[in-house]
Amino acid sequence: RMERLIIALFAFALIFFAVDKFVLAPKREAAAVSAVSMQVKAQTLAAIRSKVSDKSIAVLPFVNMSTDQENEFFSDGLSEELLNQLAQMKGLKVAARTSSFAFKGQNPDLKVVSQKLGVAHVLEGSVRKAGNRLRINAQLVDTRTDFPLWSERYDRELQDVFEVQDEIARKIADALRITLSPQEQAAISTKPTANLQAYDLYLRGQSYARRLTQQ
Repeated sequence: RMERLIIALFAFALIFFAVDKFVLAPKREAAAVSAVSMQVKAQTLAAIRSKVSDKSIAVLPFVNMSTDQENEFFSDGLSEELLNQLAQMKGLKVAARTSSFAFKGQNPDLKVVSQKLGVAHVLEGSVRKAGNRLRINAQLVDTRTDFPLWSERYDRELQDVFEVQDEIARKIADALRITLSPQEQAAISTKPTANLQAYDLYLRGQSYARRLTQQ
C-alpha cells in the first residue's frame, strides 16, 4: 500500500508539473505580456497627447450632401479654402491637406485622426448645394474629450460662401482663444475673387487636377 501511495503521489506530482508547465504557465506569461503591453500603450498615448499642441487642428474634407454627386468638387474646395484660411493664423498649427484628405470617405474615429496627425482638434462638416442655395454644417471637436467646442449651420445664398468661410475661421479662432493680428484678419477676409463663376471653375479645375495626380 505504501508503494502504491508513493507511486500515486509521484504520478500526481508529474501531472501537476505538466499542467503548470504547459497549460498554466503560458497563460500567466500571456497575461503578463498583455498587461505590460497595455501599460506601455497607455504611457505612449499619454506622451503623444502631452506633446500635442492645444492650438492645433485638422480640417477633414466636408461631406457632399447634395443630390448631385458632381458637387463634391465644391465641398472639397470649401474644405481646402477653410484649411488655407486657418493656415494664415500664426498661432495655429494646421495639418497639411494631403494628410487630412487621406481620411476622405472613411468616417474615421476622431481620436485616431488626432493620433495620426498630431492635432488636438478636428473640423468636420457637410455641404448641401442646390442651385444658388447652400446649407453648410460645421463642427469643431476637441479630440481629447470627444466633445464639440463649437458647431453651426449656415443656410445662405451661393454668393455668401466667402462670408461663411470667413465666419467659420473666426469662430474657430475664438473657440481656440487665438488672437488674430490685423494682418491675419485681413488675410482671412480677403476674397479670392468677386466672380462666382470664375470661383466655380477654379474649384472644378482643382478637383480635376487632383484626380489626374492620383491616377
